[in-house]
Amino acid sequence: MVSTRSSVGKTKCLVTGGAGFLGKHLVEKLLASGKYEVVVFDIRDNGDPRVATIVGDLRDAQQVEDALAGVDVVFHCATAAPAAANTANKTLMHDVNVKGTQNIIEGCVTQGITKLVYTSSASVVFDGKDLFNVDEETPYAKNPIDFYTETKILGEKLVLSSNNRSGLTTVALRPSGIFGEHDPLLVPTIVANAKKGKMKFIIGSGKNLMDFTYVGNVAQAHLLAADLLAPGAKCAGKAYFITNADPQPFWRFLGDFLEPLGYARPSKKLPWRLIFAIAVIVQFIISLLKPFKEVPPSEFTPMRIRIAKANRQLDCSRAKADLGYIPEVSIKDALDRTVKHFAHLRNPEEDSKKSS
Repeated sequence: MVSTRSSVGKTKCLVTGGAGFLGKHLVEKLLASGKYEVVVFDIRDNGDPRVATIVGDLRDAQQVEDALAGVDVVFHCATAAPAAANTANKTLMHDVNVKGTQNIIEGCVTQGITKLVYTSSASVVFDGKDLFNVDEETPYAKNPIDFYTETKILGEKLVLSSNNRSGLTTVALRPSGIFGEHDPLLVPTIVANAKKGKMKFIIGSGKNLMDFTYVGNVAQAHLLAADLLAPGAKCAGKAYFITNADPQPFWRFLGDFLEPLGYARPSKKLPWRLIFAIAVIVQFIISLLKPFKEVPPSEFTPMRIRIAKANRQLDCSRAKADLGYIPEVSIKDALDRTVKHFAHLRNPEEDSKKSS
């Protein structure tokens, strides 16, 4: 039987994906709490001398089991996201997000661990149609927006169905639209597209609202869930939407990043049905070319057009009631922090205009 406390008198936790975007913020929160001894499990070194890093692969069950020895709490944040080369790599996403999650669960059971906090995604209920203040009673999407989301649904089901298995308690957190310092996706992507002139346009009316979440608030929710997890706890075996509880107009929000960095806000409205039809044609042409020519993954897909014009509003009342979750950082403050962090992406042409 493993010890319930680390050698330094603190709760020992393992953060999978602790060298990644959310993982690093979570590690900071855990260390700042003063309650945890932190171990990171990732395919690369976390680089923080305050924590121990185990470089390993979630797909290797033995590596996972060995890393979990002596651990009290597991924060499973690691994921193979649909970015860059991963977009078309379904095998990688399934092996990491589904099989890797099963390896974590089996390792927890073998090592006698009692708490598992899983990072899911709000997209598990999104199939491209509008969501208006939906709660956790909303069923999983029958037609997930992409293969990544399909694997997150499967991973969440594995975690929640393992609650009360051999003393293990589990909870799944579903953040929506994570952003913040060190974000590898949202801000770098929209800035890169702005440089190419692709961020001038609004698809649809521009009035669609989406729940975004500051990464530090997502990390905060993980600590709250870990504190409360126990056999019979309200949160055990449940999923929770985690947002800033402040839905933003999707296109205006993107502009709130771009404008302070010296790029124009999206302003020219395009009819979404026309753009959707064009995207369908483009995807059809790509499917015809694939057998003869290697075609890189396209951002211009029918599903991405649906995402850009859809309302995605989520009710996180259950997280407030059961976890005591109140976002610590407001959208405004989070935007300010994020823009400041990405000052190096500022438009040099805009600065040269001001100096001339």
